[in-house]
Amino acid sequence: MSSRSEDVPVQEQDEPIGVYHSSKEERFPIVDLPEIPTTDLSLDFSTFINPDTPEGQKIQKRASNVMKLAEENEKLKTELKAMTARLEAAERAAERRRELMRMEQKIMEEPSS
Repeated sequence: MSSRSEDVPVQEQDEPIGVYHSSKEERFPIVDLPEIPTTDLSLDFSTFINPDTPEGQKIQKRASNVMKLAEENEKLKTELKAMTARLEAAERAAERRRELMRMEQKIMEEPSS
């Protein structure tokens, strides 16, 4: 007698859903950030709203803020990629050091004859 629950893979409770780096000791989730279009976002609102009115000035200021935030977002994404690369390189170096220490320990434990 087969139940439906046997056919469905079960997620361990201590493992959050997501994609992970393959590491023996720690696992970090890979998070995909939403892409902001890099096309020309400069829209002239003067065809819709008179820029000389207070409302038009607010809209112009908001549009300017959006452009600044998009630029800042691109800079931060670049910095994040660089930081991630450095972190992964440091993790690989630490793993190599641990492996060398294990090898040295193994050599030291071997009886000298």
